[in-house]
Amino acid sequence: MIRPTADDPRLVLVSLGVATGVSQALLLREAMAAIGGSELAWGTVMSLWLVGMAIGSRLGVRLGGRSLGHALVPATLLLTGLGVVLFRAAPALTGAAGGETVTTLRAAWLWAVAVVPPALAGGLAFPILAGRLGPGGAGRGYGLEAAGALLGGLALSLALAPLGTAAALCLTAAAVVVVGPWPRARTASIILAAALAAAAAVTGDLLATAGWRWASHPGELGDWRETRQQRLEVSRGSPAALYADGRLAASYPDPFTTVPTGHLLMLLHPRPERVLAIGCLADGAIATMARHPAGEILVVEGDPQLPPRLREWYGPSMTAVLADPRVRVLPTDPLRALERSGPCDLIVLRDGNPITVRHNRTRTVEFFERCRARLAADGALVVRLDASDTYLGGAAGRLLAVTTSSLRRVFPKVVAVPGENILLVAGGPAMDATVDPGELQRRWRGRGIEDERFAPEMLELLVDPRRAADLQRAVDGAAAPLNTMEHPRAVLLAAGLHEARGRPSLLDVSRALEGRPATPLGIALLAAVAAVLALSAGRRQAAVTTAAVVGACSMGWWLLLIAAWQSTLGSVYAEVGALNAAFMAGLAAGSLAAARWPRPASRLPLVLAAGCALSGLLAAGAAFRLPALTVPVLLAAGGALTGAAFAGVAELAGRGETRRGAGLAFAADEAGAAAAALVVGILALPWAGMTATALGLTLLGLAAVPGAWRPRG
Repeated sequence: MIRPTADDPRLVLVSLGVATGVSQALLLREAMAAIGGSELAWGTVMSLWLVGMAIGSRLGVRLGGRSLGHALVPATLLLTGLGVVLFRAAPALTGAAGGETVTTLRAAWLWAVAVVPPALAGGLAFPILAGRLGPGGAGRGYGLEAAGALLGGLALSLALAPLGTAAALCLTAAAVVVVGPWPRARTASIILAAALAAAAAVTGDLLATAGWRWASHPGELGDWRETRQQRLEVSRGSPAALYADGRLAASYPDPFTTVPTGHLLMLLHPRPERVLAIGCLADGAIATMARHPAGEILVVEGDPQLPPRLREWYGPSMTAVLADPRVRVLPTDPLRALERSGPCDLIVLRDGNPITVRHNRTRTVEFFERCRARLAADGALVVRLDASDTYLGGAAGRLLAVTTSSLRRVFPKVVAVPGENILLVAGGPAMDATVDPGELQRRWRGRGIEDERFAPEMLELLVDPRRAADLQRAVDGAAAPLNTMEHPRAVLLAAGLHEARGRPSLLDVSRALEGRPATPLGIALLAAVAAVLALSAGRRQAAVTTAAVVGACSMGWWLLLIAAWQSTLGSVYAEVGALNAAFMAGLAAGSLAAARWPRPASRLPLVLAAGCALSGLLAAGAAFRLPALTVPVLLAAGGALTGAAFAGVAELAGRGETRRGAGLAFAADEAGAAAAALVVGILALPWAGMTATALGLTLLGLAAVPGAWRPRG
């Protein structure tokens, strides 16, 4: 048995997979945080990354030798570090005002400079290293790199992610250097690895402090944490400003806002004995709600790791509120909290507008159905919209219409409460919610509450009857498509509304598509199918065209399944590495198995047909209707089909030359995936929905089958 050495291309390919897998995931996390957690980063970053990989791989067909192939592994991580710094410095580099989110189109040059160089380095290394494996090296190299990405993704999600981006990058670089791209400089490699490991302890704070300053946040950074869902930062002193992914999430204490809001929420129900409060902790509204004589108040935040941090950051006042025996924090997300809550009189959703797919989970028809199942007969669901009743045009009015229509699909009664943040109160026929100031004052007096910061006469200002009547008419006349997990229509509207405070750029384009037929996408799909059929007829273009289709379908599967995970289980902020690892595990298994086939190209049509079947499963809603852990299984299946197909297209493209086949097939695969990342991630998914997008992938995959059936046609 031959043991691999540091000079063995197999070991270096695995190291390359670790470097590229971790780099891609970290850049994706940083990009999401840079634009307020928005999933628009998926399509943009993945497209730029794959373009860089495609260009590098194409150059690697002829350019570079063994030494360059080895050196490109740590170079990928070094360039990723520069990209991370660019993302953190984006507000300063683009001239954004304090608190303004940087959108992708406005900072297109910065995104390209941050993402393309490390991807190009990784792409350039692949054909150089795979070419050294000999006959069949393309498929085996693809599998070895995928195995490395699997290891890197698991390490990132399970161990490195909570340490922060800087520490994760330093420790990954240390591991790669220990393996050694320079086998003759072992001592120097160990010293460098030790220095990188030591740097992991300090670079996180340095990067966080610099990022706070670059973002023009007021005051000084007090502390920061990377949770499994987002990056949290809090200012020093009082009041404390809490930021989540660069967005101001709350200010604490803020009695001028939270005291009137907390009392109004509890008065909307005549006798709220059991309350489920989602999103009421970070700004301290829960303290006011607890002054009412409720028997139990269940507290839930969208990020389960936030409550412990708030105890630490906010100090004794927050600790005292949570010490109330009636207040119980559920350390879980809102979807699971509903399953644990039992019957409730009042459910409050104050977790903000659905500006991302993750935030959209609590604004879908499916979630509203779960809420109704947990409400008592006279119970009420209160939904906050971050929009004012004084202007209901544009995205704000459309968001109100979509949310109201979705609520009405589940609840027969919807009552609107005016304000800077509109409240929609939904319930069954027995619900007794009211916006009558007199009735609300009677409820206040009946509860015997005393609060020196609130007088019941304020209620007439909070629920101005004239504004309430105008808003109710708008709500009663609202008609819009439903917001569901499979078609998150509210996301573009909420994101556009959020971005309207700055320079929306790319989101303006996306928002303009909302509510319009997806006919142009259908026409573009038919044109792509026709192009695939035409190009597949030629001998020279068949392999490259098929590789591009394989890349496009695999990226489409990845994006759809990641979106399904966001909708059903929560955030991909920490899990992106593990989810990508599931895909890479399938990729490694599929490509290594196919590399053992005598003629991988002969089985290519069957592999493509199986891919069409997977697209069909996604179109049928398998990722939503089957158990949640089906998502990693489907990701692994998609990876296996992609890996198996790659061995076949590399054989066709190489014509007996391993390095040529690896470079051409890999470049075409990444180019197809880059195109799909843009189309699916930014247009098809929010515009046409998941079902229509999966059907489009099915049709595209079918178009590639004839060319693969007669590859030499």
